[in-house]
Amino acid sequence: MNEKTQVRLKQVAVHRVGNKAKDEGVVASKEVVDLRDKQLSDLLLNYFLSPFKQEEFFRFTHTSDIALNEMFAYSALIFNEPAKFFEYSVHILNHLYEQSDHPKVKSGELYVVHFAGCLMEDDFVEAVGIFKSENKDTFLTFQDNNDDLNVDYHSGVNLKGVDKGCMIYNMEAEDGFRVKLVDANSTDAVFWKEDFLNVTELKDTNFNTKAALNLCKDFSEEVFAKTESKKAQVDFISRSVDYFSKSETFDLEEFTSSVIDEPETKERFKDYSQAFAEERDIEGFADFAINKNTVRNMKRKFRNFIKLDTQIEIKFSGYNPEQSEQYVERGFDQERGMHFYKVYFHSES
Repeated sequence: MNEKTQVRLKQVAVHRVGNKAKDEGVVASKEVVDLRDKQLSDLLLNYFLSPFKQEEFFRFTHTSDIALNEMFAYSALIFNEPAKFFEYSVHILNHLYEQSDHPKVKSGELYVVHFAGCLMEDDFVEAVGIFKSENKDTFLTFQDNNDDLNVDYHSGVNLKGVDKGCMIYNMEAEDGFRVKLVDANSTDAVFWKEDFLNVTELKDTNFNTKAALNLCKDFSEEVFAKTESKKAQVDFISRSVDYFSKSETFDLEEFTSSVIDEPETKERFKDYSQAFAEERDIEGFADFAINKNTVRNMKRKFRNFIKLDTQIEIKFSGYNPEQSEQYVERGFDQERGMHFYKVYFHSES
C-alpha cells in the first residue's frame, strides 16, 4: 500500500479476548468506536497501518472449500454487508477465542477495522483489518495543580506497533483475497497465521525473488563455504546480488552462466537449485520477473565481508563484483605458512 493519506477508517470495533485454555472468556463491546475525534482517528490509523512494510502477500486457504475458511467468510460478509459490521466483528472475536487454546497465547484487545481508500495495483479498494494488542507499557503522566506538578502513572498500549495484525484487501476474492500479516511474537506464530487466519504465502514475484536469493545464500554457505575460499564465497554473493539488481527477469540458465565460471560448480548449482525447488514445492522457478523492492530488502541478509582469524575483517561496500575480483587477491606465503590478501587502491579516505 502506498498513498496512506487516502486511507480512512470507516468503522472500528474493539473487544477483549482471553486465553481459552485458561477459561478467561471474552468481553464484547456494546458499539463501534466513535471516530468523530480526528486526533483519535489519526492515531488509530497510524497505529494500524505502520507495521505493514513488508512485500509478502498471503491468501486464505482451506483443505476442501475456501468458503469454509471462517476469516475469509467473515471478511466477505463485511465487504458485502457493511451495515452488519459490528455483528460480524463479534463473530471474529468468538472465532479468535476458539483458536486461543494454547497456554502461550496472551489475552489482549482485539480491533476489527473496516478501511476505505487502500491503494492496491493502481486501484483504491476496501480492506478489513484484524489487530491484537497483547503487551502493556507503563506511562508517566503529569498534571499542573496550584503551581505544583503532580506525577502519576497508568498502564496502556504503546502506539509504536501492534503485536499481531493482518490486512485483508477486497481483491482477488476468488483466490482467497490478498492478505498482509504482522506478528511480533514468533513463539505462537502458528496460532495467528494457521489456526486463526489459515493463510498461505502467495507465490508471486516477491515470493520467487526471495526464494531465488535464499537459494543463492544457502548455496554460498553450504557449498562455497565448505569447498572454496571466503573470497570465492563473497565473489559469488556479489555477482548474484549484482545480477538481481541489474536484471528485470531471472533466468536460471542465464544466471548460472553469468555468475559462475567453473563448469563443475555450475552443475552443482543446477542440481542444488532443483533440490531446493522440490523441497519447497516451488514451481516456475527457472524464469520469473524480479521484484526490485524484495532485492533491496534482502541485501542486508547477505554476508559481504571476510573475517580472518587474525582479528581483521575485510568489508566490501555494497555488492560490486569488481571490488573483490579486481582489487583483492588471495595468496599463500610459504615463509610464514599463512594465507594473505592483497588489496589495491588509489587513495585512502
